[in-house]
Amino acid sequence: MGQLLIELFSEEIPAGLQKSGAKNLETSFSKYLNENGLKFGESQVFWSPMRLVLCVEEVSHKTEDIYIEKRGPRIDAKKIAVIGFAKSFGVSENDLIIQETPKGEFYFYKYKKHGEDGKNIIKEAIKTVILKFPWSKSMRWGKGDLRWIRPLHSILCLFEKEVIDFNIDGINSGNFTFGHRFVSPDKIIVNNKNDYINKLKNANVLVNSEERSKIIISDGQKLSKKYNLNFKPLLELVEEVVNIVEYPYLFIGEFDKEYLSLPEEILKLTMMKQQKYFPLLNKNKTLSNKFIGVSNIPVNGKEIISGNSKVLRARLSDARFFYNNDIKKGLKDYAKNLNNIIFHRLLGTMEEKVERIKGLIKIYGNNFAVDMNLALISAELAKADLCSEVVYEMPELQGIIGSRYAEAEGLDKKVVLAIKEHYSPVGPSDKCPSLSESSLLAFTDKLDSLVGFMAIDLKPTGSKDPFGIRRSSLGIIRIILENNIRIFLSEVIADSYYKYSKQNYKLIISKSDCINISINFLIERLKIYLRDLGINKSCILSVCNLKSNDDIFDVMKRIKVLDDFIMTNHGKIFIQSLKRVRRILEIEEKKDMKKFCGKINTKLFKEKEEFELYKYFNEVNKKTESLLINEKYKEAMILFSKIDKKLEHFFEKVQVNDNEKKLRENRLNILSSIRKTFINFADFSLIDI
Repeated sequence: MGQLLIELFSEEIPAGLQKSGAKNLETSFSKYLNENGLKFGESQVFWSPMRLVLCVEEVSHKTEDIYIEKRGPRIDAKKIAVIGFAKSFGVSENDLIIQETPKGEFYFYKYKKHGEDGKNIIKEAIKTVILKFPWSKSMRWGKGDLRWIRPLHSILCLFEKEVIDFNIDGINSGNFTFGHRFVSPDKIIVNNKNDYINKLKNANVLVNSEERSKIIISDGQKLSKKYNLNFKPLLELVEEVVNIVEYPYLFIGEFDKEYLSLPEEILKLTMMKQQKYFPLLNKNKTLSNKFIGVSNIPVNGKEIISGNSKVLRARLSDARFFYNNDIKKGLKDYAKNLNNIIFHRLLGTMEEKVERIKGLIKIYGNNFAVDMNLALISAELAKADLCSEVVYEMPELQGIIGSRYAEAEGLDKKVVLAIKEHYSPVGPSDKCPSLSESSLLAFTDKLDSLVGFMAIDLKPTGSKDPFGIRRSSLGIIRIILENNIRIFLSEVIADSYYKYSKQNYKLIISKSDCINISINFLIERLKIYLRDLGINKSCILSVCNLKSNDDIFDVMKRIKVLDDFIMTNHGKIFIQSLKRVRRILEIEEKKDMKKFCGKINTKLFKEKEEFELYKYFNEVNKKTESLLINEKYKEAMILFSKIDKKLEHFFEKVQVNDNEKKLRENRLNILSSIRKTFINFADFSLIDI
């Protein structure tokens, strides 16, 4: 067994495709070896802007020998058939053997297939992987036919220090690579993985992205301390920057302090998104006019620093121009232009969306306990910044920059915050809106999108979700749960549907179907959300699979109470008893093809256990139902759980499936009455204890 090292050296690969490219190389290559029976050990990948690297340990030199057995004609078959079978393997009739099988005696040919040379398999694996590589986009260059993300220059392929020779589209494999294209561009001969990593390091290339990341963070902290500044890099930016350099060289640049008058969000976005710089903070946590940049070549003089500062200065000058123009016009003027912004070609403009949102706010403002006037002003202006010059240039700032403009215009603080927060939460880790006004605005905005796209039959399919409906649905769920909002989904979805209908849009899905589809979609997202919180999966299903799931807050409450209750010994016994009740009824109802309604005739009681169970059930049932109506679920289960001993005695002494039809049905009706108490609470048969 030996070590295999592969490097695919090309022109610069886009930063966002390097890691996935390396992982695809590993996956595709491993799959080929597995399919062709070549054993191997652990694999490791590296990447940099100009190379994808795969190292596989303990690769076998050949596949294992295998014995192959082929069955031929029966022993009493015509001779010509036997000779033909032997000839198909290039042997004579004498090389065949006769073997007994359950179907009689047959001729067999057995032979040993020797293992295939591992080098040949590796060679074909690399060729296959390169020629079928799943780049999202690829290109051809020169006169060749090979397609790659960028022009491929060389292929390093070493197996136990020896080159595996092959050629792809005029590119010969070898035992060499190249150092840093600007600092150490010479050819480098390598022997194995460690030799490869060390020699490239000496040639100003770090193929391990984690090493590049550590240098950026450690050198950034050292540099910032020299200027008495704080360096708190965003990890997403670090991950992006490590993939645009083969070796990180850090420097500190600066921009004119006059630009600090711009909103901090504009400054940070310009530095981070457009220029890939790291902002620095003063000790008082305000933004400094200095920043950290990362160069792909050593920063020996001031030219690189001044050049980067000059480019940033130009960007900030443009941003200031756009910002000043926006401030002069104001949000109210921009709101008038929302009729020019398309929400979706089948669902109208942003102006119409705002009107629908305002309509829902008027209906459900009390549910969120909002100041109605402020909520409506917030809705009126929330989307206005979509028409601004800053958002046109920096779409990531929508909502944020609108709140800045609202603040500059002296609007109420709640309006300012509602505009800023109405897109929240944008992901599982993002916070929900902090005010009731912004929560309502975010809720109605997301619900309008959900209902609209469901109504025109654009429900997300598979991994595709171009309109972010899954994200919107999770936002709706979290806003409801984190704010303890009581709202009936069927009503709010129906009202949202009506708002679209009133604007005369052709909706493909009927109102009733849209309500069902939307609620089911939300419940499915709720299941995933709750599983991620670590709640028992069977508890989630037992409640969510009921039809009465119109109130998400109540659904969550039932699930949490049930999840806690089944962890107690008493709870486990109680659930097992009710599961048994449901299981018996389901079997018998299926057999009889009817539901038992629970009409009990006490005159048919024969056993004392029937009387005792029925008597106790009547004592606790009304109290339990009252507790359930008042949503005191824990108390209801504790009270009703005391019936388990009566049930146990009943099952021990009473034959439910009595031969006498009336007795049998009466006893099943007793069980049906017990089932009915919690029938709208949860399906206990689904709970796995």
